[in-house]
Amino acid sequence: MTQHFLRVLVITCCALTFAACSKSESNRPVNPGGLGPQGTESPDQVKDIGTASSQQKFQPILDLGKRAVTWLNLVNSHRDNDHRLNLADRNTKNPVPPEKPSVTSVDLILQKYNTRVTEIPDAMRPFLIDKKDLVETPPIDDETFLKSIRDINGVYQTAIRWLGEEPYLNDYASNDIYDIRGYYFVQKDIPTNENKLSHFFTATTADQKTMTDWLISMCHNSEILKDKCQAELQTATTDELVFAFYKKYLANAQKAYADFFTVNPIRKDISWSEDKFTITQNFIDPKVAKVSNWLKTNIEEEWQNQGFKLIINFVEQNPISPYLEFVKGVTPHVSGDNWEKITMDPDYSLDDFNTQWTIRHEFGHILGFPDCYLEFYNKNEKTMMYYTIEPDNLMCAWGGKLQPSHEQQLRQAYK
Repeated sequence: MTQHFLRVLVITCCALTFAACSKSESNRPVNPGGLGPQGTESPDQVKDIGTASSQQKFQPILDLGKRAVTWLNLVNSHRDNDHRLNLADRNTKNPVPPEKPSVTSVDLILQKYNTRVTEIPDAMRPFLIDKKDLVETPPIDDETFLKSIRDINGVYQTAIRWLGEEPYLNDYASNDIYDIRGYYFVQKDIPTNENKLSHFFTATTADQKTMTDWLISMCHNSEILKDKCQAELQTATTDELVFAFYKKYLANAQKAYADFFTVNPIRKDISWSEDKFTITQNFIDPKVAKVSNWLKTNIEEEWQNQGFKLIINFVEQNPISPYLEFVKGVTPHVSGDNWEKITMDPDYSLDDFNTQWTIRHEFGHILGFPDCYLEFYNKNEKTMMYYTIEPDNLMCAWGGKLQPSHEQQLRQAYK
């Protein structure tokens, strides 16, 4: 894959769902506005698939979701940290492996919403459905109350994410060239799979079908249309050159995979200490003590390994340093000409690990890390497919952690 198609930033994640947002450099594809693995906020994007009707269809979801979050905040406002109810904690994980990608659509979101409504406990329905005045003490046990709030919040965030992405579904449709599942499955057991590829004609029909899918995917990573990949593979099969076809497209598929983890060194106000133990990133001071402490504490706690730590240095307003802003009803994301602005939803408590993990992840995009997940749109089925690559990676999946590879990438990008 050429540099022109290098994967770029960034993820946006709120509650237990993901949606992505990024800026595009001049040598990279201009894709979804504000959302998507190769997103941009360009106003010139074509918006020819999304429909205005989705907002109307989703309005009940949005209303219910906002009310659920408001109720959770009210309950927690009368509790100390030891007894608060959290959307997520340090043990929460939400990997979506390539083996089991998630699929969503307008209809699927509406179906999930209808299911969630029927599952709301009777004791909570007057407050959530009939809009009775919310109370600070849940009318049901904490475990049941929290599960219902989490379930509602999940579909709420999925709806918000879809609405943000919908005007740019054409761009998401083109993202399937970044689908690295062919290479991913081959490299999981390279000796065995390469042996199967080299003996393609003695493999079972089922194995041949699987390997064919892998090879077409790897070819498509080279920005070649799938139809042409299929035709070329058919010729290679006829000529008994299947393994040669695999070797031809291996390097580009490998590059497509590596791009999910390669840092783009965009920060101009970052520096290493003389001993190369500490890296310092300037950040515009939020000027609110609780927000400043929350931001610094969570980022510095996450971005450290043995022999390495990152320090946040608060500075005054300037044109290059990153900053934080809060906007209601958005999926958290990073944007700006130099990926300098983190936007988050103020309706979610800073005391919830859900929000704490989000800032840890979003800060990775500030440093230039891409999302190591993929989301693309299927026009024929009108569905969005999504999967994460490494389940324990901070930049891939919800609940992931900083990995040694992150430090290695930082040292390589900011020498």
